Amino acid sequence: MTTGLITALKPRIHGISLGVFAADLGALRLAAHEAAGWGCGVLHFDVMDGVFVPQTIGGPGFVKALNIGAVRDVHLMIDHPERHVASYVDAGADAITVHAEAPGAAQAITTIRAAADKAGRPVLAGLGLMPGTGLDDVSDLLAMVPDMILVLSLDPRNAAAPDIPAACARISHLRDRFGPDGPVLAFDGGVTLASIPEIAACKPDLIVSGSAVFKADTPEHAFRTMADAMTD
Repeated sequence: MTTGLITALKPRIHGISLGVFAADLGALRLAAHEAAGWGCGVLHFDVMDGVFVPQTIGGPGFVKALNIGAVRDVHLMIDHPERHVASYVDAGADAITVHAEAPGAAQAITTIRAAADKAGRPVLAGLGLMPGTGLDDVSDLLAMVPDMILVLSLDPRNAAAPDIPAACARISHLRDRFGPDGPVLAFDGGVTLASIPEIAACKPDLIVSGSAVFKADTPEHAFRTMADAMTD
């Protein structure tokens, strides 16, 4: 995919990436349309296979069904993502993140880019980093210059609490490493109304939040408060 098309897509991937599977699963389309009315421009799809992480949810059918005009940001927490990424491109994903810790990550990034070229449209190839993964350990993947890097403050494979300061420091380090024209930098994990000011202060391009919005007494207010925190 040409650099120009990817560069044109990146500005749309900013603000709050709303974790749609935290909504009522029986009314996902309604929830997505309501979120669009709040000003949500990015929907986040956490896909989990019960192998790479213990939980199971998601699939390309959900991504295809929720085509409401928002950017579709797919986070694959799955084993051997290279076997599946093309199906998410076909389903309309605009960004697909695979985990550095998953076998086949490098091939998956290459496959995303090839599938995007075949589809004739830009798709960001993202790299997810668990908190225990050292940057030196994934230097070969970082050398591929992913279009997006998703920094997790917690590891869904265990019950450890989020380490927000460490994840914020990693965001800052990656910005210094890649410069202003580098990958989209995204933060995921432990995002609440209480923690959003600290997270927003490290200036990620994208912050993922789901439960803190959809489980709030007034989801629209929670979303707008988080979005406002990123513009303060």
